[in-house]
Parts: sequence; C-alpha cells; structure tokens
Amino acid sequence: MSEQRRHWWQPREVRDPLPEPPAPTGRPTFDLVRRGYDRAQVDAHLALPPAQRPRPAAFDLARRGYDRAQVDRALAAGA
Repeated sequence: MSEQRRHWWQPREVRDPLPEPPAPTGRPTFDLVRRGYDRAQVDAHLALPPAQRPRPAAFDLARRGYDRAQVDRALAAGA
C-alpha cells in the first residue's frame, strides 16, 4: 500500500532494518539530559590516563549534556 493511501491505523512498511548498536568501547556511556555536564569536557577528562586526571573534576553545565549523577558515579568508581 502506498504512503498516500495508508490510513492512520495501518502500520508503515519497514523497508530498512534497524542499524546495529555501536560496539562497546570500554568507556562508560551516559544519558543526555537537558541540563548536564558539558560533553566535550567530560570526554576530554575521560580520555586522559587516570593518573593525569585533575581531582576534583569540575565540568561546566550545558543545555544538552551528560547526566550529572551518572558522571559523578562513574568518576567515583574510578572510570
């Protein structure tokens, strides 16, 4: 059935399968929230070797950033 003749209660045809999820990289992943830690700063901080990371870690808040509680828990666990 073409898209023009489809009614709202009829499901759309699935043409392409869903993409595969990305392979795990060994780094923690965080949810994006409206007010969270700046993603670039957190990524740069986690890219450093653990011995070179500044303590305590301080990140700016961004409109769309990583969930603060998840980042804090990961840093406390030694991620």
